[in-house]
Amino acid sequence: MQLLSNGRFKNADHQAVVNSECSRLSIATFQNPTPDATVYLMAVRDGEAPILDQSITFAEMYRRKMARDIELAKLKKQAKAEKRLQKSAKEFAAPNANKFTVPTAKEFAVPNANKPLDDILA
Repeated sequence: MQLLSNGRFKNADHQAVVNSECSRLSIATFQNPTPDATVYLMAVRDGEAPILDQSITFAEMYRRKMARDIELAKLKKQAKAEKRLQKSAKEFAAPNANKFTVPTAKEFAVPNANKPLDDILA
């Protein structure tokens, strides 16, 4: 819809949401012209910026849409993974906050560091 309307109407992000209070009705529509069919764009109004400046084939329009959908799916998946990681880090940090401390320089010190190597190995 976004390409056909030349950017005037935005594509809806299709995501089914379960609702236990009422049933859902889905209506499928099929628009499948031949791949080489020309898709003519809706004229833009004064002040609107077109997203395309010329007509394209249906195959090209479909390719662009699918590329956009795949990119959005990747971004959503990445955002969910980052959110889960942040949640896990918070859940781990809260009960373990007092268990971990930063070691002091003395704890990192190498024993016998001032002795010659031959004396240490003897």
